[in-house]
Amino acid sequence: MRRARRQAADGRRWARWGAALAAAALAGTLSGCGTENGDDVDAGSAPPVPASAPTAEELDGVWLTGDEETDSILTFEGDSVHFTENQTGEGDNCEGTVVNGLITLESCAKQGDEEWDDRSAEVAVTGEQLDVVWESGRRESYGSMFHEDIDN
Repeated sequence: MRRARRQAADGRRWARWGAALAAAALAGTLSGCGTENGDDVDAGSAPPVPASAPTAEELDGVWLTGDEETDSILTFEGDSVHFTENQTGEGDNCEGTVVNGLITLESCAKQGDEEWDDRSAEVAVTGEQLDVVWESGRRESYGSMFHEDIDN
């Protein structure tokens, strides 16, 4: 019984990761077009963002706040960024740029009733974790999609 539950949970995790990969692919295809836009994270859950800005190589890839559909996704490719608030009916999708550790979301597609209001954030890489502080003060910690333990 435990094995069946674990296999079902693993299947759901891979399905969510597949959705994140689709978001990453979408970010790549939409970045040439120039369009687009959770649960609140405890403001004390992420450490402060250090002053040194991460390089494009450090940011490049897909970063997740967790492996649930309510978790956020950031996808970086060069100086382009795609943000998915979450994968529910309320999760807005945004596109923008990242320069010297500063994300600027230039366009967002509203999904659901509430709009994602933050349009900028400071980012830093600490070990295998991406720390994000949005302009509202909201703090989020992201793990790379390609690392096994992304539950921050």
